[in-house]
Amino acid sequence: MINFISTPIGNLNDISLRAIDVIRSSDYLYAEDTRNIKKILDFIDIQKKCRSFHEHNEDKVSNEIIKHTNNKKIVSVVSDAGTPAISDPGYKLIRMCVDQNIKYTLIPGSSSVVSALIMSGLPTDKFSFFGFIPRKLNEQEKFLQNLKNENKTSIFFESSKRIKKTLSNLEKYLDPSRRISVCKEMTKLHENTIRGDISNILSIINEENIL
Repeated sequence: MINFISTPIGNLNDISLRAIDVIRSSDYLYAEDTRNIKKILDFIDIQKKCRSFHEHNEDKVSNEIIKHTNNKKIVSVVSDAGTPAISDPGYKLIRMCVDQNIKYTLIPGSSSVVSALIMSGLPTDKFSFFGFIPRKLNEQEKFLQNLKNENKTSIFFESSKRIKKTLSNLEKYLDPSRRISVCKEMTKLHENTIRGDISNILSIINEENIL
């Protein structure tokens, strides 16, 4: 059995009782960054070794996990923050489970995508999630050009180090009056959501240096 376990996106108190129980009962635990998971394990007072599972070893470790499962072991893949396989490793392993008829389940919990959608104040009936916005300029330009015709609420991740440049590009390629929101530190003490049109938000961020 393979468990994909959602974890808090900021506030550790958001971890579910079910997630704690499954982590405790697991024979093997995997995560993208074992240092982050160590904080969660310490918080829930569980002493358990965690192995690395990231984009650079995903193929090798996925086979290792399948082997453990075939040996009747309970394996859990834990997200660093949020839900596994959403801008995190896990999809390849899920496909292997489907193809090989191996049982797996999701332990649901926090999702930064859904949290951002609710906090944005934008329409929630239809939305698209695009993961991390492309870094390369030509790829980002193409991405933003395609976004022009998107009539659903669009959600994507961006680093705080690049957000000003990205907002400038949004203003350049999209309607500057288009309503957006920027969410940061969600569920944490200094949670902040800035709402408005692209031009106004860019001005606020530049003037107040809040990101």
